[in-house]
This record gives sequence, C-alpha cells and structure tokens, in this order.
Amino acid sequence: MRIEYISYQDIQRSKWDACIQTAANGMIYAETVYLDNLCENWDGLVLNDYEVVMPLPWKKKWGIRYLYQPAFMQQGGVFGKTAITSDLLSRFIEEARRYFKFAEITLNHGNDISLLGQDIQLQSRNNFILSMGNGFPSIYKNYSPYIRKRLSRAAKFCLQYKPGEDFTSAIEHYKQLYLERLPSFNEEDFVHFEKLCSAYANEKRIIIREVFSKDGSELLAMVLLLKDDKRLYNIISCLWPNGRKCLANYFLYNEVIREFAKEKWVFDFEGSDVPGIAFFYKKFSSDNQPYPFIKFNDLPAAIRLLKP
Repeated sequence: MRIEYISYQDIQRSKWDACIQTAANGMIYAETVYLDNLCENWDGLVLNDYEVVMPLPWKKKWGIRYLYQPAFMQQGGVFGKTAITSDLLSRFIEEARRYFKFAEITLNHGNDISLLGQDIQLQSRNNFILSMGNGFPSIYKNYSPYIRKRLSRAAKFCLQYKPGEDFTSAIEHYKQLYLERLPSFNEEDFVHFEKLCSAYANEKRIIIREVFSKDGSELLAMVLLLKDDKRLYNIISCLWPNGRKCLANYFLYNEVIREFAKEKWVFDFEGSDVPGIAFFYKKFSSDNQPYPFIKFNDLPAAIRLLKP
C-alpha cells in the first residue's frame, strides 16, 4: 500500500475526478472544480493509481501550514473506489499528520473512525437525507402528521413555486439574511462560492427554486441546490419574515421533493446541528447520515495553545 502526498499542480485531475465519481461515498465537495474554487490552497493524498484520495485544503499562518474546512464544503475526508476501512482511514490521517501539525476538518459519512488515535478530538455532526426515486406519493405517505398539517396551512396562502436562474442574486440574498449568523464565513467565501456556481452553471448543475406570494409580487423563500449523479445538495436557502408567517419553507421543500421525486437521487439537506434547522430538516428526511469532525494539534508545546 502506497499513499503519496501530491501537490496541487501535480494532481491528475481526470483520475482524481474519476475516483470521486465511482466511489460509493463520492460527494460533490471532493470534485476538483469544487476544491479549486473554494479552497485557498489544496493538495491531496492518493493511494496507488488514484484508487483512494483525500483532499487537503490548507492555509498558512505565522509560517505554519494547517488543514481547515472551507466554507460551503460540508464533508471532506477519504473517498475511494474500495471501502474505506477504519485501518485505511487511520493510515490516511497519519500520513496527513506528517505534513500538517494542526487540523480542524470534517471527514465524510463513509469514513470509519473507530481506529483513530486517542489524541484526535472527534465530534459527530448531523446530516439529514431523503432517498428519492419511487415517486412523490411514496414519499408523502411517510410524512409525519406535523408536516402534513403545516402543508395544509401553507396551501391556504396560494403560494407560487417557480424556477429561478440568477445564482448571483440568490447568493446575495443569503448573505444579507444570514452573514451575521455565520461567524466563520467572510465576504471572500461568498466570492469563491459565486465562482463555483458560475462553473457549475455552465454544466447545468445548479437548481434554483423560489416561492412567491399569491400575486407573485413578493419573494418569500428560495433554495439553491447543486447536483451530481448521486445527490441534490441543499447548499443555501433563504426564508424571509413574511415567508415564515405563511410557512413558505414547508411549501418550498415539499414542492422541490415533488418535482424531483422520481429521480434516483438522495436529497441531501446538509445538516444541521442548529436545533431549529435540524428539527425542520429531520421532519422531511428519511434518515440521519452523520459525518465526523476531527481536530488534532501536533504543534510544539510553546505554541500549541495558539490556533493558527
């Protein structure tokens, strides 16, 4: 078994992306175009001929290179054409520690963390999903009475569900509504995400859906989804105060699910650990597919208490 550290400029992008596309746990976050646009820098660990890969997003501060989790990139870790055993994951993490002395990163739902060292801090994070493909009636019959009651209330407002096309406006809406609640995000993160959306728009991999008031004059809720062959990713969503009053978010997600219910996708709600958001997504989902967050600090004792 040979795990090799490969610098960004030497990564064979077609082989890397082929690995992600064929991996059972492959996710959009590990595609090269995603990493290119969202990471300040990234290199990779590669097993043999791109059988298994691990993206390594990194920054440098005070001359120290460290691993970090980019904004809008929920899951990282190890992805492969073969099963990611606990032993294999441990080998990748130990190899990463040869090059980086500090890390705060996520792994993914397909990574078995049972053999990670005691000196690695672990946290499990929620990610609610909904398996689709059998059509809307089969999904709707599994809705809880709570969801059905709210959809019945929302129906009284005669809301309009429409496709949107302007990802720039969608991102700006999200930033205006929620930036103050996202202390780890900054303006540059939104610039990077807009570049990513531009790249995916050219590949027709963005879906924007909006909900308007009965007369069509007021935007009440919005969602921007990205897609690959396996999943629809709930990347950003917006709910305005008047939309909250008429349950526009319940109406929006129900209509998105209805629209794509026959597609062989997993609807990935992307979280959350925020109680109110988790409550909402859990009511629509069929499963919680948690993923790990890990932290290690191998810095010299004199600077260990300083976070890069």
